[in-house]
Amino acid sequence: MTDTDDLIQAYRRHLLSAGRGIGTVRQRVFAIRALAATYPDLRAVTTDDLEAYLALRRRTHAAETRKGMRSSFRSFFAWTTRSGRTTEDPALALEPIYVPMQVGRIAPDALVKEALVLATLPEKAMILLGRYAALRLAEITTLHTSQRQGSSLRILGKGERERTVPINDELMLILRRLEAQVGEGYYFPGRYGSHMHPQAVNKIITRRVGMNPHSLRHAALTAAFRGTRDIRAVQKLAGHASLLTTQRYLHVDPDEVRAAANATAFGLPDLLDATPLERVTFEHQKASSG
Repeated sequence: MTDTDDLIQAYRRHLLSAGRGIGTVRQRVFAIRALAATYPDLRAVTTDDLEAYLALRRRTHAAETRKGMRSSFRSFFAWTTRSGRTTEDPALALEPIYVPMQVGRIAPDALVKEALVLATLPEKAMILLGRYAALRLAEITTLHTSQRQGSSLRILGKGERERTVPINDELMLILRRLEAQVGEGYYFPGRYGSHMHPQAVNKIITRRVGMNPHSLRHAALTAAFRGTRDIRAVQKLAGHASLLTTQRYLHVDPDEVRAAANATAFGLPDLLDATPLERVTFEHQKASSG
């Protein structure tokens, strides 16, 4: 084992001992191994090296991915500096990476309803866990019957953050039927005693709905917000650490934008010295826009 391998293994143990989520540990170690493929001597890496590495990937990697790389570099080199393995932290001077605000695609209700007509019982459960409970693909795939506690699901999400997701009546009906079919264990069992592979579930949902599982989560959180106008409650349902992340999931349709624009007006054409014809036009447009 090389010095670099020893260094990365020690960093992995550090992350695990600090209680980082398994997904986080895997992502950060992967980023450091990829960096080591370009710069084998990690102790000699400079800020210029890191900037060149990130700049080279500007055309091949999404901003969100490069932001994750930067976070991994800052975590790794902060640890090597604190532990005395390096004398300076080359990642300390890295500029933040701007990630444009993007809203993912949302699965239309019409497509979801159409998919449910032809879906098998397990497929219905997969689809509705995304559309009704706003679960992520990995959370759907690994869902175990022991996680249903009465009318709620206990979900261990990203960063090993635990949340409680209430089950609505329609989803409960499907889950009870599926429990009667599979017994105790994973709702979607695989061939070798474990659960199905996430990509297998992804293919099933995408084939049935015509859109990926994440579009169901977007639809669920948007519907939840429109029904409650309580973004804090939606954040809890989603299991997001930040409200900013929740906002990225909420879709706004043109009618809502028009309603927002209409809400800024006084509704007093008299103040504008409107002519009789303009008044009629004004009232007609107001009625048409709702």
